[in-house]
Amino acid sequence: MFIFTSHCKKGMVSKKTMSFGPVPRMPEVPKGEYAELKFSESGDLTWEHKEDGEYGMKRYTPILLLSHPSVESLPSSGSAMHWVSKSEAADQLHNVVLNGLDGGNGKLREEIFGKKWKLTRSITGSYRLDQA
Repeated sequence: MFIFTSHCKKGMVSKKTMSFGPVPRMPEVPKGEYAELKFSESGDLTWEHKEDGEYGMKRYTPILLLSHPSVESLPSSGSAMHWVSKSEAADQLHNVVLNGLDGGNGKLREEIFGKKWKLTRSITGSYRLDQA
């Protein structure tokens, strides 16, 4: 079986025409710990909401992972991947970015992209996003 995939964003010309294998995913943050990241709106990764096996619909958020307690070695510039989650934090972020819930002035988008964020997982397992 041969599977061909191509990802193109509107108005984006990409030299990349074929991809094989999954896009890297950020490992789950252990309870009581945090990861540092930046959100991405450039590159080949896309913002999606899709089925993810037995766990239902999840948000696929493009990130640049800067630090993570389960990843020993990351490049100083970070590593591009998806944060895959069905958390309330992911839902709220997607609503602002994809649905323009900032009143159409783009101010919240400016605050989201290009800044470092801390993704904390509580001891109960919920996620919280705070600017670092």
